[in-house]
Order: sequence, then C-alpha cells, then structure tokens
Amino acid sequence: MIVEKLESAAEQLLARLNVREVPTPIEEIARALDILISRAPSAEFSGLLIRKNGRALIGVNSSEAPVRQRFTIAHEIAHFILHPQKDAFVDFRKETNEGEVKPPRERHADMFAAALLMPRKSLLRDFRRLAKDSYTEQQIKQITVALARGYAVSEDAMRFRLINLNSLLR
Repeated sequence: MIVEKLESAAEQLLARLNVREVPTPIEEIARALDILISRAPSAEFSGLLIRKNGRALIGVNSSEAPVRQRFTIAHEIAHFILHPQKDAFVDFRKETNEGEVKPPRERHADMFAAALLMPRKSLLRDFRRLAKDSYTEQQIKQITVALARGYAVSEDAMRFRLINLNSLLR
C-alpha cells in the first residue's frame, strides 16, 4: 500500500538523520540532504525544487505563513526523495476546484511531507496524552490546535493528518 510506503520512507529518513524532536527541524533535514533553501515572495508559486549538476535548491514563497513554508519545504524534500529522476518541480499557487484531484505525484509528496512534519508514533502518543479516553468535538478542536502549535503546522494540516491516521474515529 502506497500510504504505508510513504510513512515508512519518512520514518526512515528521520531515523537516518537521528531526528526525534518535534517540531521537526525541516531546514536542518534539507541541509543534511545538501539541499539549499532560498526564499522570495511570489504570486505564482508556493515552492519549487530544482536539481542541476548534483546540486539541489528549494525555493519557498516567503509571503506565505511560516507553517505553510515549513510544509512547502517538506513537500519539496518529498519530491527530492521520491522522484529522483525529475530535475524540476514547481508547485503553483492556485485554488483547487471542488472535486479536482491532485496528480498522484503531488498527493504522494503531500503525504510524505505530513509524515515528516508529524511523525506517526510521536503524534499518536501526543494525541492520546491530550485526549485521554473520551473527547467531545470541542475538545478535538482544542487538541488539534494544541498539536498544530506543538508540531509547527497549520490546523488544517494537523486535522487532515489526524483524520488520515484514524485518530479521530470513535
């Protein structure tokens, strides 16, 4: 199953780089992979990855929120790891239309990025610690906000990650 492979790949990268803390030090991971990061404001893109002559550069839209920039870096690292055969990726800033589905390559990069920024084991541990045994919808919102802050991600990213991990299912 692709989701398990992506989870495993992100966990292996964290283990290889001996990263255990949260929030995940995503820029340190990029440096460890010898990827340069450059920031600039853009109305066109959220992020990009360019590889040339054995070097790699991640471009990040500096006008976006810091949590969004972190996700963008993780997303581009995902492309770097998962798609070594392609030299350039550009993630344009565009609203997706209802029902529009991202291409598999982009969905996979998003899943890998989520697993990198919100590692399954630590996130489930932290969720259980905060949730105890039972919880209301209001408590779920508070838990999601607290976890998003602790992991330095957006509330939306945290909510999707928890749903995808089935943590919110009763």
